[in-house]
Formats: sequence, structure tokens, C-alpha cells
Amino acid sequence: MSILSNLFQKSPESESTSLSEQFSSLEWIEATRDAAIQLWRSSMISMSEAMPSSPKQICDPHRKSIKQLVEDMPNKPAPNVIEQRKQKTMEILKSYGAQMGSFIDSQDKEAKAVLNSVAQLTETLSSFDQRYAVRLQGITKKLRLLATSNDLGEIRTKLSAECTQLEKCLEEQQRDTRGAMQRLNEDLTKSDSRKQRSIPGPGSQHASDSLLTLELAVRGWDRYCLVRYEFHARAGTDVWSAKEKAILDALPERLGHLVKAVVPKTGVILAAVQCQLLEYAGQAESMERSLSQTCGMVCTSRVVEPLRGEAMRDAMLRLEKAG
Repeated sequence: MSILSNLFQKSPESESTSLSEQFSSLEWIEATRDAAIQLWRSSMISMSEAMPSSPKQICDPHRKSIKQLVEDMPNKPAPNVIEQRKQKTMEILKSYGAQMGSFIDSQDKEAKAVLNSVAQLTETLSSFDQRYAVRLQGITKKLRLLATSNDLGEIRTKLSAECTQLEKCLEEQQRDTRGAMQRLNEDLTKSDSRKQRSIPGPGSQHASDSLLTLELAVRGWDRYCLVRYEFHARAGTDVWSAKEKAILDALPERLGHLVKAVVPKTGVILAAVQCQLLEYAGQAESMERSLSQTCGMVCTSRVVEPLRGEAMRDAMLRLEKAG
């Protein structure tokens, strides 16, 4: 990016002696700029394609963000546009690195937790074997002693009692083994749940394509609000796909302000509304009722107003925590 920026810096006054030489120099600068921009585009696309495919919740949004940057780069960008793209590229890469680092750390902890659970199971089964081996040895000794008796009645009575003890011992062993296995399965289920929670959702992606779309849309707006609408379907998720366009079309008309809206995931709409927080708050409840009637789903919302100089990702984090 610094190479691109340097192309737009004023060069020292030349001592060209002819107009043709000046045109040649200008053509060379333009050709070099075009080549540098094309190299940047190719590098960014290669970077996005080199990203791993998993976890999709982290990799896909960042991959889309990089491609979006490339698509939005003008063929002949001004120096400030190049600087903006440089900063945005750094934000995307920092976000990707932080989220992947956190994800890998969480997976490492969970893997160790699973190994610990398996080790505990092995230790428990080993203690079961030792405990029940002693009980079985005791029953075996009694049976061998009983085999030396000549009293048929005593043999019958004691044999029945030892068979009962043997059955009880085997049942307890099976029950304890099943219990140990069940505890291991519960630990594995909890581990899977923790793994899923460790992966950021679409609304939490600091460099998601949705966030980038909103950031580009509000550029030049003096003040605006960020609103998160959530729709809770009484039927299945197929209801959402049928109603999504109607909701997006209704927002500008119902709000009476300029609106840019994106859909980061099923049942959620993020909107940037060109008005102040107090102005929006006065119609928040009526908007929820109106949108609920429009789509036949219960609508809830939360809203924040970005602070002066606050980055979009930081405002979005506050929005996620807002009541």
C-alpha cells in the first residue's frame, strides 16, 4: 500500500526539455500505478483464497471482507482512498488473527479437557477392575471350599447364595461402568457446546462483510444510529426467507430517514439510520409493532448511537450488549 501512496507524491521538479518527455513520464507513472493496483488486487485475492475453510464462522466473513475491499477499490484511486484501504486491510487482518488465535486457544483447552476426561475414565475403570477382582476372587475361594464339602444340602444352600453374590457383583460392575461412560459422554457434550460458543457469531465479526457494508454506507453521515432488529418466527425458519424483502423495503418508509440495512444471519437485520438516538427512541416501540404486523413475527430491537470518532466495530460491540 505504501508503494501505491508514493505514486501520488509530488516528484521533484524535472528539467524536461520537451512536452513529449513530460507526457512519456506521465504515461509511465500511470502505467506503474495501474500495475501496482493490479498487483495489490491479485495479492488480496490470493490472501483471501489462502484462508482455511474452517471454522466457517470466522474465515468466511473475513474472506468476504477482503474481496469486498478489492471490489470497492477504484481503478484510479485518490491518495486518501488508498490510505483508507490500507487501514481497513489492517483492521481485517488484526480481527482475523485475534479471532483465530482465540479459537485455537479454546480448541487447545478443550482438547486437553477431553484427554483429562478420558484419563479419569481409564483410572475409574481400572479401580473398578481391582475392586471387583477382589470380590470375584472371594467368591471363587468360597466356591472352591464348597467343592470339598460332602454335605449336599450345604452345597446347594451356599451355592445359591454365592451365585446371588456373583450376579450382584456383575450387575454393580456393569452399572458403574455405564455410569462412568455416561459421565464421559456428558463431558464430551459440554466440550462440544463450549467449542461452539468459542466461535464468534455473525453479529460479532469485527471485519464481517455486513459491517464493512454499513461502514461504507455511513461514510459522510454526520450522525446516525445502529439498530439491531430480531424477528422471532412462530413457525419454521422458512417464514423468514419469505418475509425478509418485505421488511427491508418497509424500513425506510416507516422510519422516514435514510437507511442502510444488511442481513448478517437468519432473523436478524442490522440497520444504520441517519438520525440521532433521541429522535429514533421516540418511534422504537411503534417500529417494533409495525414490523411485527408486517411480517407476522415478533420483532424486538436494540439501538445505540456511535460516539464521535468511535470505530464501527466498537459501536457494534456496544449494540450487542445493549438491553
